[in-house]
Amino acid sequence: MPDWVDSLDRVQSAALITRTGETGTLDERRQNLRSLENSIGELRLRMMTAPEAAGLYARQMLTQLKDTDRFSDLPLDAKWQRRRDALEMSLTNFLGQAQTEAGDWDGAAATYERCLDLGAAFQVPEFQADSLIKSGKAYRHASKLSEARRAFERAAVISELYGLFLLEGESLYQQAVLDELENRPEDALRHYQAGLRLSQSQRIYSLNVRFLSQLGQLHHSRGEYETGLDYYQRCLKLLREVDNDLESETIILGQISHIYSETRDLKGGVAAAEEGLRLSRQTGQQAEETAFLSDLARLYGRLGEYGRALAYATEARERARERNLATDLKNAELLLERIKHQQMLHPNDPAATADLVVTEPDIKGVAVYYQRGNRYYHKGAFDRAISAYSRAISLDPNYTMAYVNRGSAYSAKGHYDRALADYNKALELDPSDAVTYFNRGNAYRKRREYEKALSDYSHSIQLDPNDPDAYFNRGEVLRRLGRLQEAASDFRIVIGLSTGVDANGVEQARLILGDMRMPL
Repeated sequence: MPDWVDSLDRVQSAALITRTGETGTLDERRQNLRSLENSIGELRLRMMTAPEAAGLYARQMLTQLKDTDRFSDLPLDAKWQRRRDALEMSLTNFLGQAQTEAGDWDGAAATYERCLDLGAAFQVPEFQADSLIKSGKAYRHASKLSEARRAFERAAVISELYGLFLLEGESLYQQAVLDELENRPEDALRHYQAGLRLSQSQRIYSLNVRFLSQLGQLHHSRGEYETGLDYYQRCLKLLREVDNDLESETIILGQISHIYSETRDLKGGVAAAEEGLRLSRQTGQQAEETAFLSDLARLYGRLGEYGRALAYATEARERARERNLATDLKNAELLLERIKHQQMLHPNDPAATADLVVTEPDIKGVAVYYQRGNRYYHKGAFDRAISAYSRAISLDPNYTMAYVNRGSAYSAKGHYDRALADYNKALELDPSDAVTYFNRGNAYRKRREYEKALSDYSHSIQLDPNDPDAYFNRGEVLRRLGRLQEAASDFRIVIGLSTGVDANGVEQARLILGDMRMPL
Protein backbone atom coordinates (compact mmCIF):
# COMPACT_ATOMS: atom_id res chain seq x y z
CA MET A 1 0.00 0.00 0.00
CA PRO A 2 1.47 3.43 -0.93
CA ASP A 3 2.64 5.69 1.90
CA TRP A 4 0.02 8.33 1.15
CA VAL A 5 -2.77 5.77 1.59
CA ASP A 6 -1.37 4.85 5.01
CA SER A 7 -1.39 8.54 5.93
CA LEU A 8 -4.95 8.93 4.71
CA ASP A 9 -6.08 5.99 6.83
CA ARG A 10 -4.49 7.54 9.89
CA VAL A 11 -6.32 10.83 9.31
CA GLN A 12 -9.66 9.07 8.89
CA SER A 13 -9.30 7.04 12.05
CA ALA A 14 -8.11 10.04 14.05
CA ALA A 15 -10.94 12.25 12.87
CA LEU A 16 -13.74 9.76 13.34
CA ILE A 17 -12.64 7.57 16.24
CA THR A 18 -14.63 9.51 18.81
CA ARG A 19 -17.93 9.15 16.95
CA THR A 20 -20.04 7.02 19.24
CA GLY A 21 -23.51 8.29 18.47
CA GLU A 22 -25.53 10.78 16.50
CA THR A 23 -23.59 13.72 17.92
CA GLY A 24 -20.51 14.26 20.00
CA THR A 25 -19.27 16.66 22.63
CA LEU A 26 -17.68 20.00 21.86
CA ASP A 27 -14.32 18.70 23.13
CA GLU A 28 -14.52 15.79 20.71
CA ARG A 29 -15.24 18.14 17.84
CA ARG A 30 -12.23 20.25 18.75
CA GLN A 31 -10.10 17.12 18.92
CA ASN A 32 -11.19 16.14 15.42
CA LEU A 33 -10.23 19.60 14.16
CA ARG A 34 -6.83 19.34 15.86
CA SER A 35 -6.27 15.97 14.19
CA LEU A 36 -6.97 17.45 10.76
CA GLU A 37 -4.73 20.46 11.48
CA ASN A 38 -1.91 18.11 12.44
CA SER A 39 -2.27 16.34 9.10
CA ILE A 40 -1.55 19.51 7.08
CA GLY A 41 2.19 18.82 7.30
CA GLU A 42 1.67 15.40 5.75
CA LEU A 43 -0.46 16.95 3.00
CA ARG A 44 2.21 19.56 2.29
CA LEU A 45 4.82 16.81 1.97
CA ARG A 46 2.61 14.87 -0.47
CA MET A 47 2.17 18.03 -2.54
CA MET A 48 5.92 18.07 -3.10
CA THR A 49 6.28 14.38 -3.92
CA ALA A 50 2.97 13.10 -5.33
CA PRO A 51 0.57 15.93 -6.24
CA GLU A 52 -2.12 13.71 -7.74
CA ALA A 53 -2.23 11.61 -4.58
CA ALA A 54 -2.21 14.82 -2.54
CA GLY A 55 -5.33 15.95 -4.39
CA LEU A 56 -7.21 12.85 -3.28
CA TYR A 57 -5.82 13.31 0.20
CA ALA A 58 -7.08 16.92 0.31
CA ARG A 59 -10.54 15.85 -0.89
CA GLN A 60 -10.76 13.23 1.83
CA MET A 61 -9.71 15.73 4.48
CA LEU A 62 -12.35 18.19 3.28
CA THR A 63 -14.95 15.42 3.57
CA GLN A 64 -13.76 14.72 7.10
CA LEU A 65 -14.00 18.41 7.93
CA LYS A 66 -17.63 18.39 6.84
CA ASP A 67 -18.14 15.31 9.00
CA THR A 68 -16.85 17.19 12.05
CA ASP A 69 -19.43 19.91 11.37
CA ARG A 70 -22.17 17.28 11.52
CA PHE A 71 -20.52 15.45 14.40
CA SER A 72 -21.68 17.94 17.01
CA ASP A 73 -24.66 20.27 17.03
CA LEU A 74 -22.90 22.50 19.54
CA PRO A 75 -21.49 25.72 18.04
CA LEU A 76 -17.80 26.54 18.22
CA ASP A 77 -16.60 29.69 19.93
CA ALA A 78 -15.13 32.48 17.80
CA LYS A 79 -11.52 31.28 18.16
CA TRP A 80 -12.27 27.71 17.13
CA GLN A 81 -14.57 28.83 14.35
CA ARG A 82 -11.71 30.87 12.88
CA ARG A 83 -9.45 27.82 13.06
CA ARG A 84 -12.10 25.69 11.38
CA ASP A 85 -12.62 28.25 8.58
CA ALA A 86 -8.86 28.66 8.04
CA LEU A 87 -8.56 24.88 7.76
CA GLU A 88 -11.24 24.73 5.06
CA MET A 89 -9.55 27.50 3.09
CA SER A 90 -6.17 25.81 3.39
CA LEU A 91 -7.46 22.39 2.30
CA THR A 92 -9.38 23.81 -0.67
CA ASN A 93 -6.31 25.75 -1.74
CA PHE A 94 -4.19 22.58 -1.52
CA LEU A 95 -6.73 20.81 -3.73
CA GLY A 96 -6.41 23.58 -6.33
CA GLN A 97 -2.62 23.29 -6.23
CA ALA A 98 -2.81 19.54 -6.75
CA GLN A 99 -5.13 19.98 -9.74
CA THR A 100 -2.76 22.59 -11.16
CA GLU A 101 0.21 20.25 -10.80
CA ALA A 102 -1.78 17.53 -12.55
CA GLY A 103 -2.68 19.82 -15.45
CA ASP A 104 -6.40 19.70 -14.62
CA TRP A 105 -6.92 23.35 -15.50
CA ASP A 106 -10.72 23.33 -15.54
CA GLY A 107 -10.80 21.53 -12.20
CA ALA A 108 -8.26 23.94 -10.72
CA ALA A 109 -10.21 26.98 -11.93
CA ALA A 110 -13.41 25.64 -10.35
CA THR A 111 -11.62 24.90 -7.07
CA TYR A 112 -10.08 28.36 -6.91
CA GLU A 113 -13.52 29.85 -7.58
CA ARG A 114 -14.61 27.93 -4.48
CA CYS A 115 -11.64 29.44 -2.63
CA LEU A 116 -12.85 32.87 -3.75
CA ASP A 117 -16.30 32.17 -2.27
CA LEU A 118 -14.73 31.02 0.99
CA GLY A 119 -12.59 34.14 1.17
CA ALA A 120 -15.69 36.29 0.71
CA ALA A 121 -17.73 34.31 3.24
CA PHE A 122 -14.99 34.43 5.88
CA GLN A 123 -14.02 38.03 5.01
CA VAL A 124 -10.41 37.35 4.07
CA PRO A 125 -9.64 39.69 1.14
CA GLU A 126 -6.05 38.46 0.75
CA PHE A 127 -7.34 34.94 0.18
CA GLN A 128 -9.88 36.30 -2.32
CA ALA A 129 -7.25 38.13 -4.36
CA ASP A 130 -4.83 35.22 -4.29
CA SER A 131 -7.58 32.81 -5.38
CA LEU A 132 -8.54 35.09 -8.27
CA ILE A 133 -4.95 35.19 -9.52
CA LYS A 134 -4.66 31.41 -9.32
CA SER A 135 -7.97 30.88 -11.07
CA GLY A 136 -6.89 33.35 -13.75
CA LYS A 137 -3.72 31.35 -14.39
CA ALA A 138 -5.76 28.15 -14.64
CA TYR A 139 -8.17 29.76 -17.09
CA ARG A 140 -5.23 31.05 -19.13
CA HIS A 141 -3.69 27.58 -19.31
CA ALA A 142 -7.08 26.28 -20.44
CA SER A 143 -7.06 28.94 -23.21
CA LYS A 144 -10.07 30.68 -21.65
CA LEU A 145 -8.52 34.10 -21.94
CA SER A 146 -11.60 36.25 -21.32
CA GLU A 147 -12.26 34.42 -18.02
CA ALA A 148 -8.58 34.80 -17.13
CA ARG A 149 -8.67 38.55 -17.78
CA ARG A 150 -11.77 39.05 -15.62
CA ALA A 151 -10.12 37.14 -12.77
CA PHE A 152 -6.89 39.18 -12.93
CA GLU A 153 -8.80 42.47 -13.13
CA ARG A 154 -10.94 41.56 -10.11
CA ALA A 155 -7.80 40.59 -8.20
CA ALA A 156 -6.28 43.99 -8.96
CA VAL A 157 -9.39 45.81 -7.69
CA ILE A 158 -9.56 43.85 -4.42
CA SER A 159 -5.81 44.16 -3.85
CA GLU A 160 -5.82 47.91 -4.41
CA LEU A 161 -8.87 48.35 -2.16
CA TYR A 162 -7.26 46.55 0.78
CA GLY A 163 -3.66 47.66 0.25
CA LEU A 164 -2.43 44.20 -0.77
CA PHE A 165 0.47 45.56 -2.77
CA LEU A 166 2.28 42.31 -3.55
CA LEU A 167 -0.90 40.73 -4.93
CA GLU A 168 -1.79 43.91 -6.80
CA GLY A 169 1.61 43.81 -8.50
CA GLU A 170 1.18 40.14 -9.34
CA SER A 171 -2.24 40.79 -10.88
CA LEU A 172 -0.79 43.60 -13.02
CA TYR A 173 2.00 41.31 -14.16
CA GLN A 174 -0.45 38.56 -15.12
CA GLN A 175 -2.56 41.04 -17.07
CA ALA A 176 0.54 42.10 -18.99
CA VAL A 177 1.39 38.46 -19.78
CA LEU A 178 -2.15 38.06 -21.10
CA ASP A 179 -1.75 41.22 -23.19
CA GLU A 180 1.36 39.76 -24.81
CA LEU A 181 -0.44 36.48 -25.49
CA GLU A 182 -3.19 38.41 -27.27
CA ASN A 183 -0.65 40.53 -29.19
CA ARG A 184 -1.54 43.76 -27.40
CA PRO A 185 1.92 45.26 -26.76
CA GLU A 186 0.69 48.73 -25.80
CA ASP A 187 -1.60 47.28 -23.11
CA ALA A 188 1.26 45.08 -21.90
CA LEU A 189 3.49 48.12 -21.68
CA ARG A 190 0.85 49.99 -19.66
CA HIS A 191 0.42 47.14 -17.18
CA TYR A 192 4.17 46.55 -16.80
CA GLN A 193 4.74 50.26 -16.16
CA ALA A 194 1.91 50.41 -13.61
CA GLY A 195 3.43 47.39 -11.87
CA LEU A 196 6.85 49.00 -11.85
CA ARG A 197 5.49 52.20 -10.28
CA LEU A 198 3.74 50.16 -7.60
CA SER A 199 6.77 47.98 -6.82
CA GLN A 200 9.03 51.03 -6.58
CA SER A 201 6.68 53.04 -4.36
CA GLN A 202 6.18 50.10 -2.01
CA ARG A 203 9.79 48.90 -2.26
CA ILE A 204 8.84 45.37 -3.32
CA TYR A 205 12.17 44.06 -4.57
CA SER A 206 11.01 40.84 -6.27
CA LEU A 207 8.36 42.61 -8.33
CA ASN A 208 10.69 45.51 -9.11
CA VAL A 209 13.24 43.16 -10.69
CA ARG A 210 10.58 41.30 -12.64
CA PHE A 211 8.96 44.43 -14.08
CA LEU A 212 12.29 46.03 -15.02
CA SER A 213 13.36 42.84 -16.80
CA GLN A 214 10.06 42.48 -18.67
CA LEU A 215 10.06 46.12 -19.75
CA GLY A 216 13.62 45.71 -21.01
CA GLN A 217 12.63 42.64 -23.01
CA LEU A 218 9.48 44.25 -24.42
CA HIS A 219 11.29 47.39 -25.61
CA HIS A 220 14.20 45.29 -26.90
CA SER A 221 11.86 43.11 -28.97
CA ARG A 222 10.30 46.27 -30.48
CA GLY A 223 13.71 47.57 -31.53
CA GLU A 224 13.62 50.37 -28.94
CA TYR A 225 17.19 49.73 -27.91
CA GLU A 226 17.97 52.77 -25.80
CA THR A 227 14.86 52.32 -23.65
CA GLY A 228 15.38 48.56 -23.39
CA LEU A 229 19.00 49.07 -22.35
CA ASP A 230 17.96 51.55 -19.67
CA TYR A 231 15.54 49.07 -18.11
CA TYR A 232 18.07 46.22 -18.25
CA GLN A 233 20.76 48.34 -16.62
CA ARG A 234 18.38 49.46 -13.87
CA CYS A 235 17.47 45.82 -13.29
CA LEU A 236 21.14 44.81 -13.12
CA LYS A 237 21.87 47.64 -10.65
CA LEU A 238 19.02 46.53 -8.41
CA LEU A 239 20.13 42.89 -8.49
CA ARG A 240 23.63 43.90 -7.40
CA GLU A 241 22.44 46.25 -4.66
CA VAL A 242 19.79 44.11 -3.02
CA ASP A 243 20.48 40.45 -3.71
CA ASN A 244 23.21 38.04 -4.69
CA ASP A 245 21.20 36.50 -7.55
CA LEU A 246 24.12 35.85 -9.88
CA GLU A 247 22.13 33.65 -12.25
CA SER A 248 19.66 36.46 -12.95
CA GLU A 249 22.55 38.90 -13.39
CA THR A 250 24.01 36.55 -16.01
CA ILE A 251 20.78 36.52 -18.03
CA ILE A 252 20.46 40.31 -17.93
CA LEU A 253 24.10 40.76 -18.98
CA GLY A 254 23.40 38.58 -22.01
CA GLN A 255 20.53 40.85 -23.02
CA ILE A 256 22.65 43.97 -22.49
CA SER A 257 25.41 42.49 -24.62
CA HIS A 258 22.88 41.84 -27.40
CA ILE A 259 21.66 45.41 -27.42
CA TYR A 260 25.19 46.80 -27.53
CA SER A 261 25.97 44.48 -30.44
CA GLU A 262 22.83 45.50 -32.31
CA THR A 263 23.56 49.21 -31.81
CA ARG A 264 27.20 48.61 -32.82
CA ASP A 265 28.59 49.66 -29.43
CA LEU A 266 30.99 46.72 -29.65
CA LYS A 267 33.15 47.68 -26.69
CA GLY A 268 30.06 47.93 -24.49
CA GLY A 269 29.02 44.51 -25.75
CA VAL A 270 32.45 43.07 -24.92
CA ALA A 271 32.36 44.45 -21.37
CA ALA A 272 28.91 42.98 -20.70
CA ALA A 273 29.75 39.63 -22.31
CA GLU A 274 33.03 39.23 -20.39
CA GLU A 275 31.26 39.91 -17.10
CA GLY A 276 28.50 37.50 -18.13
CA LEU A 277 31.07 34.83 -19.00
CA ARG A 278 32.69 35.19 -15.57
CA LEU A 279 29.35 34.85 -13.77
CA SER A 280 28.15 31.96 -15.95
CA ARG A 281 31.27 30.01 -14.97
CA GLN A 282 30.86 30.94 -11.33
CA THR A 283 27.25 29.73 -11.28
CA GLY A 284 27.71 26.72 -13.57
CA GLN A 285 25.34 27.97 -16.29
CA GLN A 286 26.82 25.96 -19.15
CA ALA A 287 24.40 27.11 -21.86
CA GLU A 288 25.09 30.75 -21.01
CA GLU A 289 28.85 30.12 -20.89
CA THR A 290 28.75 28.71 -24.43
CA ALA A 291 26.67 31.64 -25.65
CA PHE A 292 29.03 34.21 -24.12
CA LEU A 293 32.11 32.53 -25.61
CA SER A 294 30.56 32.73 -29.08
CA ASP A 295 29.39 36.32 -28.47
CA LEU A 296 32.89 37.39 -27.49
CA ALA A 297 34.45 35.68 -30.50
CA ARG A 298 32.12 37.60 -32.83
CA LEU A 299 32.48 40.90 -31.00
CA TYR A 300 36.29 40.81 -30.98
CA GLY A 301 36.25 39.72 -34.61
CA ARG A 302 34.11 42.73 -35.52
CA LEU A 303 36.60 44.90 -33.63
CA GLY A 304 39.43 43.38 -35.67
CA GLU A 305 41.07 41.88 -32.58
CA TYR A 306 41.49 38.52 -34.26
CA GLY A 307 43.78 36.98 -31.65
CA ARG A 308 41.16 37.32 -28.93
CA ALA A 309 38.37 36.35 -31.31
CA LEU A 310 40.17 33.11 -32.22
CA ALA A 311 40.93 32.35 -28.58
CA TYR A 312 37.25 32.60 -27.57
CA ALA A 313 36.07 30.64 -30.62
CA THR A 314 38.63 27.93 -29.87
CA GLU A 315 37.46 27.73 -26.27
CA ALA A 316 33.84 27.47 -27.45
CA ARG A 317 34.89 24.54 -29.64
CA GLU A 318 36.70 22.81 -26.77
CA ARG A 319 33.72 23.20 -24.43
CA ALA A 320 31.47 21.69 -27.09
CA ARG A 321 33.83 18.72 -27.44
CA GLU A 322 34.03 18.20 -23.69
CA ARG A 323 30.23 18.21 -23.37
CA ASN A 324 29.68 16.15 -26.53
CA LEU A 325 27.43 18.83 -28.09
CA ALA A 326 27.49 18.15 -31.84
CA THR A 327 25.59 21.28 -32.93
CA ASP A 328 27.66 23.59 -30.73
CA LEU A 329 30.84 21.97 -32.04
CA LYS A 330 29.80 22.50 -35.65
CA ASN A 331 28.90 26.16 -34.98
CA ALA A 332 32.17 26.81 -33.16
CA GLU A 333 34.23 25.30 -35.97
CA LEU A 334 32.33 27.38 -38.54
CA LEU A 335 32.95 30.51 -36.47
CA LEU A 336 36.67 29.73 -36.29
CA GLU A 337 36.85 29.33 -40.08
CA ARG A 338 35.11 32.64 -40.70
CA ILE A 339 37.31 34.56 -38.30
CA LYS A 340 40.45 33.09 -39.88
CA HIS A 341 39.12 33.95 -43.34
CA GLN A 342 38.45 37.58 -42.43
CA GLN A 343 41.83 37.88 -40.74
CA MET A 344 43.46 36.70 -43.95
CA LEU A 345 41.46 39.14 -46.11
CA HIS A 346 41.84 42.22 -43.92
CA PRO A 347 44.76 41.78 -41.52
CA ASN A 348 45.50 45.50 -41.14
CA ASP A 349 42.16 47.23 -41.67
CA PRO A 350 39.64 45.95 -39.13
CA ALA A 351 37.37 48.98 -39.48
CA ALA A 352 36.71 48.17 -43.14
CA THR A 353 35.45 44.71 -42.31
CA ALA A 354 34.14 45.07 -38.80
CA ASP A 355 30.85 43.38 -39.66
CA LEU A 356 32.11 40.72 -42.04
CA VAL A 357 32.96 38.18 -39.36
CA VAL A 358 29.43 38.13 -38.07
CA THR A 359 27.79 34.86 -39.06
CA GLU A 360 24.72 36.73 -40.33
CA PRO A 361 24.58 39.03 -43.38
CA ASP A 362 22.85 42.22 -42.21
CA ILE A 363 22.00 43.10 -38.61
CA LYS A 364 18.64 44.54 -39.72
CA GLY A 365 17.45 41.43 -41.54
CA VAL A 366 14.62 39.34 -40.12
CA ALA A 367 16.51 36.13 -40.91
CA VAL A 368 19.40 37.35 -38.75
CA TYR A 369 17.30 37.27 -35.60
CA TYR A 370 15.56 34.05 -36.60
CA GLN A 371 18.85 32.20 -37.11
CA ARG A 372 20.26 33.71 -33.94
CA GLY A 373 17.24 32.43 -32.06
CA ASN A 374 17.81 28.96 -33.52
CA ARG A 375 21.41 28.93 -32.33
CA TYR A 376 20.48 29.99 -28.83
CA TYR A 377 17.65 27.47 -28.72
CA HIS A 378 19.96 24.59 -29.60
CA LYS A 379 22.39 25.76 -26.95
CA GLY A 380 19.65 25.73 -24.32
CA ALA A 381 19.76 29.52 -23.85
CA PHE A 382 15.98 29.82 -24.14
CA ASP A 383 15.59 33.38 -22.85
CA ARG A 384 18.02 34.61 -25.48
CA ALA A 385 16.23 32.57 -28.12
CA ILE A 386 12.88 34.10 -27.18
CA SER A 387 14.33 37.58 -27.38
CA ALA A 388 15.76 36.92 -30.86
CA TYR A 389 12.56 35.34 -32.19
CA SER A 390 10.53 38.26 -30.77
CA ARG A 391 12.75 40.71 -32.62
CA ALA A 392 12.24 38.78 -35.86
CA ILE A 393 8.48 38.87 -35.31
CA SER A 394 8.52 42.61 -34.62
CA LEU A 395 10.22 43.13 -37.99
CA ASP A 396 7.92 40.72 -39.82
CA PRO A 397 4.65 39.87 -37.97
CA ASN A 398 3.91 37.19 -40.59
CA TYR A 399 7.14 35.22 -40.15
CA THR A 400 5.53 31.87 -39.38
CA MET A 401 8.57 29.87 -38.30
CA ALA A 402 9.60 32.53 -35.79
CA TYR A 403 6.29 31.94 -34.00
CA VAL A 404 6.76 28.16 -34.19
CA ASN A 405 10.27 28.25 -32.77
CA ARG A 406 9.48 30.85 -30.13
CA GLY A 407 6.65 28.56 -29.08
CA SER A 408 9.16 25.73 -28.73
CA ALA A 409 11.41 27.94 -26.58
CA TYR A 410 8.48 28.88 -24.35
CA SER A 411 7.51 25.21 -24.11
CA ALA A 412 11.06 24.29 -23.10
CA LYS A 413 10.72 26.75 -20.20
CA GLY A 414 7.35 25.26 -19.21
CA HIS A 415 5.36 28.31 -20.37
CA TYR A 416 2.83 26.24 -22.27
CA ASP A 417 0.17 28.95 -22.48
CA ARG A 418 2.57 31.27 -24.30
CA ALA A 419 3.74 28.39 -26.47
CA LEU A 420 0.17 27.59 -27.49
CA ALA A 421 -0.49 31.22 -28.36
CA ASP A 422 2.51 31.19 -30.72
CA TYR A 423 1.53 27.85 -32.29
CA ASN A 424 -2.02 29.11 -32.82
CA LYS A 425 -0.70 32.22 -34.57
CA ALA A 426 1.61 30.11 -36.74
CA LEU A 427 -1.28 27.87 -37.79
CA GLU A 428 -3.37 30.93 -38.55
CA LEU A 429 -0.62 32.02 -40.94
CA ASP A 430 0.07 28.54 -42.34
CA PRO A 431 -2.52 25.85 -41.52
CA SER A 432 -0.68 23.23 -43.58
CA ASP A 433 2.51 22.87 -41.53
CA ALA A 434 2.87 19.42 -39.96
CA VAL A 435 5.65 20.55 -37.59
CA THR A 436 3.43 23.18 -35.97
CA TYR A 437 0.66 20.66 -35.33
CA PHE A 438 3.24 18.25 -33.90
CA ASN A 439 4.70 20.90 -31.58
CA ARG A 440 1.30 22.10 -30.44
CA GLY A 441 0.36 18.49 -29.76
CA ASN A 442 3.43 18.21 -27.54
CA ALA A 443 2.35 21.28 -25.56
CA TYR A 444 -1.15 19.89 -25.10
CA ARG A 445 0.29 16.52 -24.07
CA LYS A 446 2.48 18.14 -21.43
CA ARG A 447 -0.61 19.93 -20.11
CA ARG A 448 -2.39 16.55 -20.09
CA GLU A 449 -5.01 17.78 -22.53
CA TYR A 450 -4.89 14.45 -24.30
CA GLU A 451 -7.86 14.80 -26.65
CA LYS A 452 -6.45 18.05 -28.07
CA ALA A 453 -2.99 16.48 -28.34
CA LEU A 454 -4.49 13.48 -30.14
CA SER A 455 -6.20 15.75 -32.67
CA ASP A 456 -2.98 17.66 -33.38
CA TYR A 457 -0.85 14.55 -33.79
CA SER A 458 -3.45 13.17 -36.20
CA HIS A 459 -3.35 16.40 -38.22
CA SER A 460 0.44 16.21 -38.29
CA ILE A 461 0.32 12.62 -39.54
CA GLN A 462 -2.22 13.53 -42.19
CA LEU A 463 0.16 16.22 -43.50
CA ASP A 464 3.30 14.08 -43.12
CA PRO A 465 2.43 10.35 -43.04
CA ASN A 466 6.09 9.29 -42.76
CA ASP A 467 7.00 10.97 -39.47
CA PRO A 468 7.64 8.24 -36.86
CA ASP A 469 7.79 10.77 -34.00
CA ALA A 470 4.20 11.83 -34.59
CA TYR A 471 3.04 8.20 -34.54
CA PHE A 472 5.06 7.51 -31.39
CA ASN A 473 3.62 10.50 -29.51
CA ARG A 474 0.10 9.75 -30.69
CA GLY A 475 0.58 6.19 -29.48
CA GLU A 476 1.61 7.48 -26.06
CA VAL A 477 -1.53 9.65 -25.87
CA LEU A 478 -3.78 6.79 -26.99
CA ARG A 479 -2.21 4.58 -24.35
CA ARG A 480 -2.95 7.16 -21.64
CA LEU A 481 -6.54 7.35 -22.88
CA GLY A 482 -6.86 3.57 -22.55
CA ARG A 483 -7.22 3.00 -26.31
CA LEU A 484 -4.64 0.25 -26.33
CA GLN A 485 -5.34 -1.39 -29.69
CA GLU A 486 -5.01 1.95 -31.50
CA ALA A 487 -1.87 2.78 -29.50
CA ALA A 488 -0.33 -0.57 -30.43
CA SER A 489 -1.06 0.11 -34.10
CA ASP A 490 0.84 3.41 -33.93
CA PHE A 491 3.85 1.82 -32.22
CA ARG A 492 3.96 -0.84 -34.92
CA ILE A 493 4.00 1.92 -37.56
CA VAL A 494 6.97 3.50 -35.74
CA ILE A 495 8.86 0.22 -36.12
CA GLY A 496 7.82 -0.11 -39.77
CA LEU A 497 9.00 3.43 -40.61
CA SER A 498 12.45 2.81 -39.14
CA THR A 499 15.27 4.14 -41.33
CA GLY A 500 18.10 2.77 -39.23
CA VAL A 501 18.97 6.13 -37.66
CA ASP A 502 16.13 6.13 -35.14
CA ALA A 503 17.04 2.95 -33.29
CA ASN A 504 16.24 4.46 -29.89
CA GLY A 505 12.65 5.26 -30.84
CA VAL A 506 12.16 1.84 -32.39
CA GLU A 507 13.50 0.13 -29.28
CA GLN A 508 11.18 2.21 -27.10
CA ALA A 509 8.23 1.25 -29.29
CA ARG A 510 9.17 -2.44 -28.96
CA LEU A 511 9.46 -2.16 -25.17
CA ILE A 512 6.09 -0.42 -24.89
CA LEU A 513 4.40 -3.07 -27.00
CA GLY A 514 5.97 -5.68 -24.74
CA ASP A 515 4.71 -3.91 -21.62
CA MET A 516 1.25 -3.72 -23.20
CA ARG A 517 1.51 -7.44 -24.07
CA MET A 518 0.74 -6.63 -27.66
CA PRO A 519 2.31 -8.48 -30.61
CA LEU A 520 4.87 -6.74 -32.78
